[in-house]
Amino acid sequence: MTDVLPPGSTNKPLRPVDASKQPQPEQLKRVGPWKQRLRQVPWGKVGIGTAAFVVLVAVVPPFRNAIATVTRRVILFLASPFSPSIAGFEDLPEASRVLAADGREIGTLGTEMREPVKLADLPPHVPKAVLAAEDANFYSHSGVDPGAVFRAMFHVIAGRTQGGSTITQQLAKLNYTTGERTFGRKFKELLYASRLEDKYTKDELLERYLNQVYFGEGAYGIAEASTRFFGVEPQKLTPAQAAMLAGKIQAPSRLDPYTHADQVTKRRDQVLRSMAGHGWLSAKELSDALSSTLNVVERQPDAGALTGAKAPHFVNYVGREAAGLADLGSSAEVRRQKVLTGGYEIQTTLDAKAYEAAVSAVKQTLGEPGDPTTAIVSVQPGDGAIRVLFGGLDPNLQFDPASQGRRQPGSSFKPYVYMAMLKAGINPATAYDGTSPQTLDCNKSQWKVRNYEGESAGSINVDDALADSVNVVFAQIMAQVGPGAVADVAQTAGIDKADVTPPECAMALGGLRQGVSPLEQATAFATFAAKGEYAKPYAITKISDRDGHVLYDHGSPKTSHAFKDKEAGVLTAALEGVVKNGTGTAAAIGRPLAGKTGTTENYGNAWFIGYVPQMSTAVWVGYPDGDRPMTSVHGRSVTGGSFPAMTFSRYMKAALAGTPVQDLYRASFDELDRRPAASSPTLPANTAPPPTAAAPTTAAAPTVPPTTAAPVTTRATTPPTTVATVTTRPSVTPTVPTPTVPLPTAPTNTAPPTTAATGPGLTPTTGPP
Repeated sequence: MTDVLPPGSTNKPLRPVDASKQPQPEQLKRVGPWKQRLRQVPWGKVGIGTAAFVVLVAVVPPFRNAIATVTRRVILFLASPFSPSIAGFEDLPEASRVLAADGREIGTLGTEMREPVKLADLPPHVPKAVLAAEDANFYSHSGVDPGAVFRAMFHVIAGRTQGGSTITQQLAKLNYTTGERTFGRKFKELLYASRLEDKYTKDELLERYLNQVYFGEGAYGIAEASTRFFGVEPQKLTPAQAAMLAGKIQAPSRLDPYTHADQVTKRRDQVLRSMAGHGWLSAKELSDALSSTLNVVERQPDAGALTGAKAPHFVNYVGREAAGLADLGSSAEVRRQKVLTGGYEIQTTLDAKAYEAAVSAVKQTLGEPGDPTTAIVSVQPGDGAIRVLFGGLDPNLQFDPASQGRRQPGSSFKPYVYMAMLKAGINPATAYDGTSPQTLDCNKSQWKVRNYEGESAGSINVDDALADSVNVVFAQIMAQVGPGAVADVAQTAGIDKADVTPPECAMALGGLRQGVSPLEQATAFATFAAKGEYAKPYAITKISDRDGHVLYDHGSPKTSHAFKDKEAGVLTAALEGVVKNGTGTAAAIGRPLAGKTGTTENYGNAWFIGYVPQMSTAVWVGYPDGDRPMTSVHGRSVTGGSFPAMTFSRYMKAALAGTPVQDLYRASFDELDRRPAASSPTLPANTAPPPTAAAPTTAAAPTVPPTTAAPVTTRATTPPTTVATVTTRPSVTPTVPTPTVPLPTAPTNTAPPTTAATGPGLTPTTGPP
């Protein structure tokens, strides 16, 4: 039988329908109407149409802008129950006030915003440069640029990073979001941007952006940036200068014209060519601009990050600490921006009275032109509050010796060896051989050690060796307990791990690869003062925004149990002897005090670190630019027992005035419930006569504090071959750690680096204890 077609039909005959292959009623019932409809959709055509639509939107501006406007309206409608407030947008960026513990203002972080620049007062090429660099379609989109978003997505897929934020979105991020790279933050940013676009005109938004955006070097806003980099008002910027500043917005810290001029020039030229491509520069203007040099003015101190400070180095430290507080934002750069422009009130731990006492003590002791710098840090034991952080009398010194300096500690490192000895069960009453020199086996290497001036101390116990700073005794203890044990003690007490890595025998005499800071020393000795309880140092107690809302609260001290209280008590009793009848007698303050002196090779650094139950203080004297011999300061060599000890005494007497006298917590070795060492260590035969007690001397000059006995230290010998020679302290140029994103930015120390020669396998050095 053949199929019959209607007359005139050109269709082919229909094939018979195979009923067995058709969905049965029961199957249709199980599949459901929605799934049936989905199966009937021509998905291939839908995909092609969608792709075409996306390309159309991304390429054709009218479509793109129309879709963006509709999308923004839909988002605002759907999110209206959660619509964010943009109150306070008119508020200009404001510096943050830093307050001492008693509430008085001691400085600011950031700069007070000068009179905002009016967009109409700027030459056209200034805002055009910013648009070319950041958002060329700013005047045609509705707050979100789909083309930029698509380009950003493409770069992400290709493994590259490119921002897709418009200027309006950037304003939303600067003023309302935390800056973290999450979908939630991006969505909030879109909501804020939409609200801003609804309320403000494009000119108003661009004007605010020009007055708020960060250009690097502490410069927020086009007025500050033009002055800082070119020494002119923004109205006088050339197209090339405007393009350089606009190009820096992308990466203000990395695009540094002082250190990466080639990269900055390349980025500037990209902006200039983009301006020409949009018809905002003529061919001649482009040619002239491309041929010009950067011609920036001499680099200025970051005055925008630190102004009007009565305690400049402390305020600077507060800024760096704030950059590490997660409560203020997701990145250091975001936190920096918020602190420098948010108008915060930052309450701190600074004891204003004690700080004034520190300044006065330094002026009285080493306050003349050409004198070495004195740094003082005080930390509250058991709490960690930094009560004083003083980096010297020069308020413009960007490098802070008190918190950023890493200098050799001299014999002030011996208390960590003493604590390691206690933990190893060695009785400090054990007699050691004080003969000098001695060659010891330490950490599988031979180590030749001398006392200062080659003096011998005869048979001497550890407590007396600590008081008189006898090097060979502590070298022998180091050989017994091992450098790893000493490094562990120092780190547990509060010294940064990097400063005692790798552990070396020369640490017994203060020979470190890098050195330590006064802040570290004050913190570690505070652990001893607090019966072995370590407290993390901090300067910020609370941060509130300009409306009084608390953004950060330090809360309870961050503490950990470092040593047994009896161990700390035994060490404290020994350190009290240093002040009573050892090298630290000039530090006495008329109340129970424990402490230790330290002096490095060629008198390059001098220390005194001491404590009472309420305060631990480190005093360092030296030159911030590197180790320079202090052999003729007011007619004498600078040791830890001289100017540092005298400064300590003057400072602590005034700082503690009115503070109740408390006794130190002491203990004896017998209270540790440990067995003394089975026998004294095997020592070379004593060939030197017994030592005679050295009586303290008084300085000839009336302005110089009394000193103690001549310090004991090691001597230099020939460079090591199979035997390494070590002295008390190697000379080391301070190293300054650079924050990922410092707040405020601290310049890298320019002193030429040297390698500390401190132990077996290293170049020998010499110096007093």
